[in-house]
Amino acid sequence: MLDLVIGFNMKNSLKYGVASLTLLLLFSFSNPEKKINKLIRKVWKNTELTMTQVKFENTPENITQLNKVFGNEELLGYACYTYSTGCKIGGCSAPNPEKRDETYEVFEYIVIYDTNLTIKKVDIANYGGDYGYEICRPGWLKQFNGGKNNFELNKNIDGIAGATISATYLIYDINSLSDTLDVLKSMNII
Repeated sequence: MLDLVIGFNMKNSLKYGVASLTLLLLFSFSNPEKKINKLIRKVWKNTELTMTQVKFENTPENITQLNKVFGNEELLGYACYTYSTGCKIGGCSAPNPEKRDETYEVFEYIVIYDTNLTIKKVDIANYGGDYGYEICRPGWLKQFNGGKNNFELNKNIDGIAGATISATYLIYDINSLSDTLDVLKSMNII
């Protein structure tokens, strides 16, 4: 019996170790600027665009990279590159955004805001999970366009079969990100 428990624990440790290494490699080679540039060019077509990265004394936890987007030297909006979590490694369970840990799969996403912090576009930049990839569909992501926050699954954001957990976490994180940007704007940081 003890051999069975040790074997099970070693198998799980190996699985989590490989998953952690995979995530590390995935994020080590991602290029936020290239992905953000591609997306802002879709949002503000036929406009000469430039970006400047917002520097923080203490970067908010839910922001990986925040850029101001300019067109003809006029501020057009913001592009935020950040991450969320999906299913637990090895399978899904009931979503609880308040209790996430390193056993969850991580994915990267970009939110483009106008100057009023209204969402213009959401895009999944990197989704490496085995489950929940359905949230990458542009048609589903369009539901965020024109909103600010207070998104709720099955209320103002339609559910999506096969991605309940990833959708729940993404919605929670976009609401949190939008709230953070509201605070930064009220403090004249952005």
